[in-house]
Amino acid sequence: MAILNPKSHHSMVREIQTLLLSHTHIHLRWVKALVRFLGNECADHLVKEAITKGDPFFLPKPLSYLKSEIRSAALSIWQDNWDNRETNSSTHEIVPRVSNKPVPR
Repeated sequence: MAILNPKSHHSMVREIQTLLLSHTHIHLRWVKALVRFLGNECADHLVKEAITKGDPFFLPKPLSYLKSEIRSAALSIWQDNWDNRETNSSTHEIVPRVSNKPVPR
């Protein structure tokens, strides 16, 4: 899906897009997982081999994933601080869970 996005800013996606534009004889197709296509099995084998040997096979995570992980970690720390606070126990009884969502008035 990323390769189909002409507005992608990811360098790897842009490089693949450029290669596909210059090599019009190459066509990409989605293949259902666990279906025995020769090319798919070969790709799976190469990935497993690279991981086993410890080769640098690194695919960076998208920014949206990293933002989600940071948000989740921050909320977890905030909740721990809220649960272990010595004061405002009456407020804690009313609002036991922290959230970054606005509270309706």
